[in-house]
Amino acid sequence: VFNKVSKYLRLNEIKSYYTELIRSLGLDLNRTSVFLTAAEVSKYTHIVKEINSVRIEVFMTLGIDWISCLDSVINIYNIGDLKLSTINIAVFVDKPLDNVGLLDLFRLISEVKGSLMTLLGPTCITTPSIGTPSDATLVASPLGNNRYLDITTGLGRAVISALVDTIVERLREIPLDDYVRYALGGISVDELYKISMEVYSRCKIPNKEDHIIGSEILNELLNTLKDPNILALLRGTRFIEFILALGMVSGLSINEYLNDSPGMVVDELIGKALAEYVNGFKGLLSYYWVERLKKSGEVKELLRLPPITDDLVTALVGAVLSRVYDRYSRV
Repeated sequence: VFNKVSKYLRLNEIKSYYTELIRSLGLDLNRTSVFLTAAEVSKYTHIVKEINSVRIEVFMTLGIDWISCLDSVINIYNIGDLKLSTINIAVFVDKPLDNVGLLDLFRLISEVKGSLMTLLGPTCITTPSIGTPSDATLVASPLGNNRYLDITTGLGRAVISALVDTIVERLREIPLDDYVRYALGGISVDELYKISMEVYSRCKIPNKEDHIIGSEILNELLNTLKDPNILALLRGTRFIEFILALGMVSGLSINEYLNDSPGMVVDELIGKALAEYVNGFKGLLSYYWVERLKKSGEVKELLRLPPITDDLVTALVGAVLSRVYDRYSRV
């Protein structure tokens, strides 16, 4: 049973809640599993796969507010109230398994889900996420003697294929703002717009009202972010942030990364590539201008960002502004 509940359902209320729910549905308390979620149950994902005569059925609801980072738990919408936020997955297979086989199936599902969330889900500011603090997984099969999964040709491959389809299908549907938040560690389109307006306030276009230029900046920002090449670059380069933050690059210490050492230029290479792609040489010059404002402390929002992400945001903001300035320099 998948059931939608209030985000503020307290932990000490859960047992009595699901017990009453099962009884109200006329089901056997000992034979019924209940998933509680604040996500819209009507938006569940259902996938059926059959590979080599093995049938897999997957049901999933996806609610992502609070995410589990490698070192903390954060809210990607910057909301302080702790709410229920769950990725619920139920997997049914028609191949008979014993208890060890079911545990092996549970392990595989957890590994695949964690890997896909790391690759495609929300990111923390300097690490990927691995899911939410209250993820729930159910596995079920007929009782049998099979103890292990064959991940190359048999049940394991079928499960992996079904899970990939299920999670990718759901994450592919997220709106642009959520994609940007997921990729940039919680930074929203609105925050990018506010940073852009803060930078614009340092060099305003004469005889133009702020709200008019602000509307143009927002439209330019949205159009830029709709480019799939930009979206791929934002997501892909953030993995550079993660490996640097974990000290995984030989010859570059974590302290050098945290202090944005002069010997670390990969952030500038990324920034230059993004700025030039958006608006050529003018985009590059504007990126350097915003970079100087950042280093002088005039745009405080940029100072809280880690090295790779701050250059991504700086380049994006600078290049977008340069395109708006272009319209008023062609006289």
